[in-house]
Amino acid sequence: MQFIGMLLSFFQLSLAIYNVWPQRMRLRAFLALYALLLLAGMPVTFLGCIPYGLFGILVAVCIYGLVTCRDTASRNICMGMLGCVLGVVTDNLLVVLRDMLISPALSGQPYAAFTIWLLRMLLFYAITLLCGRLLRKILLPGKGILRLSQTWYLIDAALLLLITIYLFDNLIPGQGGSIGRLIYNNALHISGYLLVMLFLLLAMRCSWLEKIQTEAKQKALQDLQDYAHNLEAMYDSLRSFKHDYVNILLSMSGYMENCDMDGLKKFFEDKIFPTKRLIDQGDYKLNQLGNIGVLEIKSLVSAKMIYAHESGIDVTIDIPDRVDGFAMDTVDLARILGIFLDNAIEAASEAKQPQIGFHIMRNADSVSILISNRFLENGQALHRLNQKGFSTKSGHQGIGLSNAMKIIGSYDNVLLETAMRDGCFIQHMEIAAG
Repeated sequence: MQFIGMLLSFFQLSLAIYNVWPQRMRLRAFLALYALLLLAGMPVTFLGCIPYGLFGILVAVCIYGLVTCRDTASRNICMGMLGCVLGVVTDNLLVVLRDMLISPALSGQPYAAFTIWLLRMLLFYAITLLCGRLLRKILLPGKGILRLSQTWYLIDAALLLLITIYLFDNLIPGQGGSIGRLIYNNALHISGYLLVMLFLLLAMRCSWLEKIQTEAKQKALQDLQDYAHNLEAMYDSLRSFKHDYVNILLSMSGYMENCDMDGLKKFFEDKIFPTKRLIDQGDYKLNQLGNIGVLEIKSLVSAKMIYAHESGIDVTIDIPDRVDGFAMDTVDLARILGIFLDNAIEAASEAKQPQIGFHIMRNADSVSILISNRFLENGQALHRLNQKGFSTKSGHQGIGLSNAMKIIGSYDNVLLETAMRDGCFIQHMEIAAG
């Protein structure tokens, strides 16, 4: 009978959390939550350690919230703890209401007891469902500071701290016990505060990541503005060239009218043919950048390539197929490409024949990005380039490539191959489809 009571009690608690949960909980997820609560609630049922068991249930709900969906973990934890509190409060209120309205004699009859229990379950479900919808309507729209995940982690820490203080300062002291229980009590105290610190650290981490993403987006916007500015400059150059082209044709017409073919030939070789070199130098092949469908990446690459050309570096861009997306976070990809291109431009500018190449190839199930540049060989070992703190440039901290490697290491579908061949440094990154 005690075992059945335990099953029903934790089913009620799971039902309360289900009604408060931020997103739709499927049957498999509900059963996993129910099993986890049963496991955590063993001390309550079989050992009589009510406060310790309640704390274990609370920890189980926090773990479930963290594991279930990492994108909304902070909200899951908060709503899960609120669901626990709501379930306990609602059940206690219904028990008090039952004792007030129904006599013990009637409650002792089997059929009446089953009917009372069924009504109690229906009322419990209705109350928790109504309160859950109200809580979701108030807390989940994501307005103001509630749209930030670090705010939710701070709320989680505060809730956990308040519940922990209530359990261990109000329930446990009145129970007394041995030195072993006192040690156990202190251990649980420390565990509770460590969980609070964990949530605070998670809030700080979210804040730091948001700052990094904001800076990366600002950098991408600046690259986009540089891209637009360079396009305007190129358009002005093209318009000026069209004007000069008309003048060149008019000057050639004078030689043709006088049938001065020798003069025309000399004029062509001295004045017109040299413009081919200038036209070739100004051809950045930016039209191929139109095959990049991600605006942030397109603006970043174009700004870097235009800067490389203006620095006197021979630029080659090869993107034969259109690429509409990459199977990784755009901010992370922009940070990696920014580091690789900055290093390539700086190294190429020191080479005897400054050259840099940027290639994107779309494969069946992946996208290949290849950045190559000429460099001045100084005998540095390839394996040292990615080490933090190592740099071939004086006055630099050497953290760029190590940061890029750290970002790449966080993705299971991204591979990087680095090579040096014939005075050319090559970074080949393969992004497999997610």
